[in-house]
Amino acid sequence: MSVHATLRRSRLSIRLRLTLLYGGLVLACGIALLASVYFLMRYIPDYAPARELPREGIAVVPAIPAPPGAIIGKDDVLGALVRVSGVALIGLALVALLLGWIIAGRMLAPVHRITRTARTVAGHTLDERIRLDGARDEFTELADTIDTMLDRLHTSFQAQQRFAANASHELRTPLTTMRTMLQVAAAHPQDHDLAALAPKLLATNERSIATVESLLALSRADHGMNETAPVDLASLAEHALDEVREEAAVSRIGVRGEVGPARVDGDKDLVHHLLINLLYNAIRHNHAGGAARLTIVARGEDAVITVANTGAIITAEDAARLFEPFYRRRTRTRAGGHGLGLTLVRAIAHSHGGTATATPNADGGLTVTVVLPARGHQTVS
Repeated sequence: MSVHATLRRSRLSIRLRLTLLYGGLVLACGIALLASVYFLMRYIPDYAPARELPREGIAVVPAIPAPPGAIIGKDDVLGALVRVSGVALIGLALVALLLGWIIAGRMLAPVHRITRTARTVAGHTLDERIRLDGARDEFTELADTIDTMLDRLHTSFQAQQRFAANASHELRTPLTTMRTMLQVAAAHPQDHDLAALAPKLLATNERSIATVESLLALSRADHGMNETAPVDLASLAEHALDEVREEAAVSRIGVRGEVGPARVDGDKDLVHHLLINLLYNAIRHNHAGGAARLTIVARGEDAVITVANTGAIITAEDAARLFEPFYRRRTRTRAGGHGLGLTLVRAIAHSHGGTATATPNADGGLTVTVVLPARGHQTVS
């Protein structure tokens, strides 16, 4: 056990400290009150004997001896006051300590409940929640905040598990395909032509490489950026449009760009990935003879990137799920890719302090809008 942990264990508990604090405050107030009464009784009252009255006409009463312990003078009065008040003060301090211990225990009961839940979550499951009821105070706010954090952690953990399973599947499928083709070719070499087999292997290999590159770019975007530089969106958009025109022509998709001057501070490679994935998504989830349009405009201090395409009717529920990793639309349109395109788009947008949203078009297809701040809002890990 570390020295720090030993010191922490040797300290007084919060309940005991609160009890001593309550008792100490009551004792200090009692002492101050006793001192005040003592000095007031000592200096303010006039203890001088009364003047003798004329003896004419007054009957003489024989003196009665004072009983033992009777208060006769000023010092006797003050001494009795100190003794009685001291006993009362000790009793008051004991009662204050007892009440302080009980009150502190009741006040700290929610903290013990929070601690037990946190210990359960840390050791066993993320399903446990505090769900602290009662009046709205600092403890209930703390419990609700922890419950919200646990909900987000649970959701994130489940998403990470799904992501790992899907990523493993996406990487395993092409590798298994390549192994099968190679095994068959090795078993029956006379039935396979290298010229015919090589393109199939190359296409499968490229699919694996594309998936790995997307995963690496996604990891890089999720971890934020340490360095940024001015990025010319118009120039990157022109290069991205040139890269996708060949695939668009094969699919008979008309692609056009309406690109205005816009600049952001960010990572040039990640922004290039964002544009490429937006365009490929618009081309691959389209129908023959369809269209895709890239628009970039500066709006205030933000740069707005919009990619709209034609295609099948998409529901609002499907549009909301398009940013999930490896989620694919079940449509009759041509669908290539690996299911990470829009996931990567949103991750890159968030790493630049921006947003990414998808809206279904009334006549089919989708409009994806990415808003990137011009500068000063990047997320740094």
